[in-house]
Amino acid sequence: MIRSYVNSRPIETESLKSALSLARFSAPIISVVGAGGKTTVIRKLAREYEEEGHPVIVTTTTHMWQPDGGFYLRSPDLELLYQMLKHKRQVWAGYPEPDGKMSAFPEVFLEAVRMLAVPVIIEADGAKGLPVKVPEVHEPVLWGKTMVLLGVAGLDAVGGQIKDVCHHPEQASAFLGKSVEDILECEDIVKIGLSDMGMKKSMDPFMKFYVVLNKADDAQRVSIGERIAGLFAGKGFYNVVLTSGLGGSYECTD
Repeated sequence: MIRSYVNSRPIETESLKSALSLARFSAPIISVVGAGGKTTVIRKLAREYEEEGHPVIVTTTTHMWQPDGGFYLRSPDLELLYQMLKHKRQVWAGYPEPDGKMSAFPEVFLEAVRMLAVPVIIEADGAKGLPVKVPEVHEPVLWGKTMVLLGVAGLDAVGGQIKDVCHHPEQASAFLGKSVEDILECEDIVKIGLSDMGMKKSMDPFMKFYVVLNKADDAQRVSIGERIAGLFAGKGFYNVVLTSGLGGSYECTD
């Protein structure tokens, strides 16, 4: 399920690209922050570009899981990257790490990639598999050339104790004015989503910002997602997308 909102009314869409209005960009630079399924969102977007016959580059400014499909560029070799992109497939780029993740190439690589005029999707922070996070001082590592910023949160966090559902729970509880033993509520997701110290941290005004509420896997979570979207709308923010099943039978955690 992929559902966007127009004037607070839910609109079912066939693709994440459509829900995020990405067709307006010929070669968007998309950064993904937050928790609760960032890598799943990235994989879905990359597949959509590939299925449309467009090359796409997936990389990170921190760490992320290595690919399970597409090409994998293991060193910042621009000539090899150029050859890979000729096949019009997704190319994942990052130094391989022993734990199955990949780490960031130097920023000069991103600058060079930008000149290739292909879509670039960047994972810009981590969450250790937990569904919600409030960034610490050094997070996120958001590239300044980002055009579209996606803030992801997992709906499975709502109703759980902050200590169990938040990455850096002490950071999250201090931000929310709660104890780590307190319950994470719908209003807390909205506060994190709209704050310059939450999902919008380090965001420049020219970046287009969306909140992706992921893991709407059953009727209860859909209802929670609808409530959160309504709370966002009450704050004058309408760029909310509700998602589930983006990875099919395989859902990747952050």
